[in-house]
Amino acid sequence: MSSLIAACALFLGLHWIVAGSPLRGVIVARTGEKPFKIGFSLAVAASLVWMIYAYAHAPYLVTWGTANVLKPLALVLVAFAFVLFVLGTLTKNLNSLDQYTAEQVEIRGILRITRNPGLIGLGLWGLAHFMVRGDWASHLFFGAYAFEGIIAPYNMERKYHRRFGKAWETLARQSSHIPFVAILTGRNRLVLGEINWTLFAISLAAYAIVLAFHAAWFGASPFA
Repeated sequence: MSSLIAACALFLGLHWIVAGSPLRGVIVARTGEKPFKIGFSLAVAASLVWMIYAYAHAPYLVTWGTANVLKPLALVLVAFAFVLFVLGTLTKNLNSLDQYTAEQVEIRGILRITRNPGLIGLGLWGLAHFMVRGDWASHLFFGAYAFEGIIAPYNMERKYHRRFGKAWETLARQSSHIPFVAILTGRNRLVLGEINWTLFAISLAAYAIVLAFHAAWFGASPFA
């Protein structure tokens, strides 16, 4: 279990302490932006491989056991997670803000639902598994993803605020981190015509494939 704890700590630390703090600027000043991004990506990839290996070999220490009653909710959350992750990853993200002035910023498409769709998708996937898989190893493994996707963006957004200034403030007024909050509070509206329906279909197809082979690939049925 100590190996899994260390791997999760490395994964979160890379994002919070290295990328999400002033330490990033110190490193970039010495290495340059491109070498930093390459090194950071390799370090994150290594932490993910370590997490997966450590999780696969961690002891099973039960908390509440498999929560079958929560599986229908988990299935819905993961479906939504697939849609958000695919659309959020393959469409424009917040880094494109440097192309616009504050007056030019306009939220469109999936960003009307949440300004961090890829991360929210990751977080919901982790949360769904955290709820159903009631053991300490699963709580650590999937909890790290849930935390990184749902909580960590608040730290990332402070960096965006410093970097983009008024353009970020305009975007924040038009959007929300938590899905649908901006729409429900009248700061934005849902425009179905702006959704990339091809990517939407691809995300649901990927979700269906994972469901069909989940037991064979991961040793646990999402239904039983």
